[in-house]
Amino acid sequence: MAYGWLVGSVFGLGVLALGADSQAEGLRCGDQLASTGASLYEVRTTCGDPDDAQHSTETRTIRQRVPAPCPPGSERKQCDAIVEQTVEIAVDKWTYDFGSNRFIEFARFEQGVLVSVTHGGHGHKDPS
Repeated sequence: MAYGWLVGSVFGLGVLALGADSQAEGLRCGDQLASTGASLYEVRTTCGDPDDAQHSTETRTIRQRVPAPCPPGSERKQCDAIVEQTVEIAVDKWTYDFGSNRFIEFARFEQGVLVSVTHGGHGHKDPS
């Protein structure tokens, strides 16, 4: 019984470690790091122009709990309700190819803020 728990724990930690490798906390450009939370401007200043840039919008539904009147006969003084709001989010996806000795980096921005960096295959440019 304890053996199964141990194997499951080791497997779970391995899966978490693999997931951590695929997404970085920022974009390493030479000896500088553009961290998640950086603006489009800050990343461009740190890393230069991307090799490819795509802009789009995504529609999302946001759910919020808000104060609301309680139904008649309720003993509660304050009640709440769930309100849904549809919003458009600006999404920018930048691709950096730093050369064949590094992985291609995909930077994703939402509302002008770096939210994630993922790695692709090896780059295609000659290392410089």
